[in-house]
Amino acid sequence: MQNLKVEQSQKTIRKIIFNYRRIFYKSTIILIHFFIYFKFIRIKKKNNNHNLYNTDRSQIIEDLINLDEKACQIINDKLKNRNKPFEFESELIFILSLISCKIPFSFIRFGDGEESIMSGKIIKGIDKWYWEPKNNKFQKSLIEASSICLNNYNFITIPCKNWIIYSKSILSFSKCTSAKYMSYTSLFINKNFETFKHWLLQFIEYSNRWKIILIANSVINNNISWAYKFFPIPNHIVENWDKISSSLLPKLINEARKNELIFFVSAGPAANVIISNLTKINNKNIYIDLGSSLEIFTKGYSTRFYTNKSVKEANKGCEVFYLKDKKLFYED
Repeated sequence: MQNLKVEQSQKTIRKIIFNYRRIFYKSTIILIHFFIYFKFIRIKKKNNNHNLYNTDRSQIIEDLINLDEKACQIINDKLKNRNKPFEFESELIFILSLISCKIPFSFIRFGDGEESIMSGKIIKGIDKWYWEPKNNKFQKSLIEASSICLNNYNFITIPCKNWIIYSKSILSFSKCTSAKYMSYTSLFINKNFETFKHWLLQFIEYSNRWKIILIANSVINNNISWAYKFFPIPNHIVENWDKISSSLLPKLINEARKNELIFFVSAGPAANVIISNLTKINNKNIYIDLGSSLEIFTKGYSTRFYTNKSVKEANKGCEVFYLKDKKLFYED
């Protein structure tokens, strides 16, 4: 009798274990199915968010190009009240808003090449241009251009924080004491390039609203019908500035005497000197150095690393900076 009870007890235990195992296996299968389901939902949602982001960006750019009078008044107030650059991405939107609102301004960029010229260093083969200290006329013009930010709505730029040595050197030549009309040299590239590219694609579709004067390298894409007028720039304009500028500047100055024009310039360090000269003639236009960011639109291709999203540097921005007693500081 006792053996029978033990046997029944063992059967009961085995049955319980069997049932627990079955529950465990079923639960595991259900959990796996739930995991796969929610994983799919997350991927789908992520993809939808990505599409939504692209849609939002397209809509933002569309709205940016079609800013109304009220929005432009807000932008104008921001321009008057600013005392330093906005955060990297916001600064791009701000500068593009100035263009959309047809608020006259100039924007010239200083980097390591410009710093080398101002410092009197020999340059060999940077973006197919050269410079030697004996060409001091161009050097003096470039140094003069670095103080354009003393006048209202005329911006100069400096490199990001990791290039601070160049930035400090550039500022040592400039007479500007405030960052009110200062910005980032890489504003249109790196992290901001995709937004800028999509904006420009949209902008040139509406080019009939603006008269765009294009000043860029002579190796050009044939499809530039969006430009009202085009002035080709030779590769070696920097080292041959005296000769080339004597014929080029009078033509550009003649155009700059007209109002409500937008000058898109891509001419290396010469862009700074060109824009500085044109601003003196007429500050009722927009003059902006777009540099290599314009390359895919003017040449039809680009060899710049920032067009490749997989490159780490292509996703970087710049740190917000300001000047105090002419000294450069960065926000934490």
